[in-house]
Amino acid sequence: MTDLPALLRAETITTHERLEALPFFKALYAGTLPKLSIVSFLRCLAIVHAVLEREISQNPEPKVAKLGQHVRPKVPLLMTDLKALDAETLPSITPAIQSGIEFGAEILTNANKPLSLVGTLYVLEGSQNGGVLLKQAYARCLNMREEQPLYFGCYGSTTATHWKEFSDLLTSLVLSDEEAKLVARSAIRCFDRIVTLCTVLYPYSSHQLKHHVVEINFEAGDHTMPQDPLEIVLALRAGRTAWEGYPYLDRRFGERGKRFTSSDSCWLLTLTRMPVETATRSLEWLRRVLSSRGIPTVILEGHLRAIAEALAVEFPEQVEMRTRFDRFLSNLQAERQAIGGSETVPHLVELFDRRFHACAGLTVDSAAELIASAWIDERSGIPGAMASTLNWFVDTERFSSEWIANANELATRLNQVGGSTC
Repeated sequence: MTDLPALLRAETITTHERLEALPFFKALYAGTLPKLSIVSFLRCLAIVHAVLEREISQNPEPKVAKLGQHVRPKVPLLMTDLKALDAETLPSITPAIQSGIEFGAEILTNANKPLSLVGTLYVLEGSQNGGVLLKQAYARCLNMREEQPLYFGCYGSTTATHWKEFSDLLTSLVLSDEEAKLVARSAIRCFDRIVTLCTVLYPYSSHQLKHHVVEINFEAGDHTMPQDPLEIVLALRAGRTAWEGYPYLDRRFGERGKRFTSSDSCWLLTLTRMPVETATRSLEWLRRVLSSRGIPTVILEGHLRAIAEALAVEFPEQVEMRTRFDRFLSNLQAERQAIGGSETVPHLVELFDRRFHACAGLTVDSAAELIASAWIDERSGIPGAMASTLNWFVDTERFSSEWIANANELATRLNQVGGSTC
């Protein structure tokens, strides 16, 4: 049986030495590594850990699952560190972010070979051993107290014990020689990716600095976002307004949903500088995506109005920007009139809103409005829109029988308005 930890140490030692010789680490030891380099590094690590942790948690291979259960989730630590550094206001070193996104995509691609996840996990867990020693250096570069950065050396005084337990789990894996080589190759690849990251993180050029969507949401991919910090702040405020307008979002999608609302808001703001036709097509696409995932169009509509209102206050001279969504919004209004009438559906929403509020147990504001909006989405030609929202509102583990009966009756009454079932 292959001694997996020994094999991994032997196979990665050369790349490990190459990593530590980079200017990034020399500047770190000297206390001169720029904050932007560290912030972009944390953003890249958040991307990689988010993909890796999700793939491990969903992987059916018992060998992989057991290892994943033994390690501490790192994404919450990275998010806390980035928040403490006010990272949302700082640009990114774009070649590094692109490399981080590519590495995340590579992990996804190779996840059909579950043992490839083990090599990556080995490298990232092993980095916490060095993180204990480097924690002080990172804190000094960031002008923070040594205990403040949470990610680096996250196991603290239990690091040695944790690493021995993790190594013992690796040793206990019963792998063929070919399987062990697969784990080793993925570990080497992970080290190579980190070398690439740290090479572009320091030194960097000013022309490589750009605001990137991962500053807002490390799972958002690579779509456009504003470059003016004032516009970014405006988009984030509008996103928060849209989020808080529907408690359903927090109930159903939690913190991850909030991050996507923020990154979507930044992208939506970029549409205000595009031709009306382009903006309208993009919004129609987004509407279909969101409504099929349980986010009825009325939520997107409120988000767009929040952006337009914020633009009117912050940039009153930019009249065209705040009217860029008008065609899409007027199309929605016409669609509602044609499908649900001017009085019937609003009357049903008002009636069932009162019924929902009177129910015992969990209640969610605007439930009737959301179900009606999902029904209109379905009637407008978005398959599955109604089910993706209604099914959540009729979950017996979440709501009372009275609530569920009302939700189903509302769906029936809406179908009667349309003359057929959805």
